Amino acid sequence: MLSSKNIIHQVYRFYHRTGVMMHLHKQIVARIVLIVLLTFGILTSAWAVGRGIHVIQSGPAYANVGIGAFNAAGVSPGPGYTNPILPELDIEYQTGAKLFGIGSVYGIVANTNGGFMGYTGFYSDISWQHLVLTPVLAFGGYHQGRGKYLDGTFQFRLELTLAYQFANGSRLGLKVAHISNAFIKKSDPGEDEILINYSFPLHFGRLS
Repeated sequence: MLSSKNIIHQVYRFYHRTGVMMHLHKQIVARIVLIVLLTFGILTSAWAVGRGIHVIQSGPAYANVGIGAFNAAGVSPGPGYTNPILPELDIEYQTGAKLFGIGSVYGIVANTNGGFMGYTGFYSDISWQHLVLTPVLAFGGYHQGRGKYLDGTFQFRLELTLAYQFANGSRLGLKVAHISNAFIKKSDPGEDEILINYSFPLHFGRLS
């Protein structure tokens, strides 16, 4: 026969497990949505040939500067760690040279608690009139500093930017990003960002 103490213990375990599972489900859903958006952004170009939407095949290199919130929402802190939302700065260089509309990107993102990540990867620009959608798939090394625990140095980075392109080629828009170890470690706390992003062309990096 169960005592009242055992009953309370079992109820606590049930709610704890339920809460953990709900939290994991939210993380999984958020990451699936981001991956779907990135995939949709790439595949839209094939669907939209002749409709004014196209992949930008060549042009100048771009420098990007983003200011926003590191660890903005939707992820867990990891066991025994805090989960602060921090100001951050993201700086990127996107090459002008592309192969089938895909170029290289190099960047670093840093927060005010000494955490930073250097990364490299691939990007594409999908244009419709004055709007440009830019998905990025990258990987690199993360240093925690006093910031978010992400369980490991090697991390992946996903980005999606929607920007308005001005007549001089500069762009202003909104970027969302996600850092994750993709469960190559025992845990995957993950980290989400939202930034205001400004890009300007570097004509020395133009593909001739």
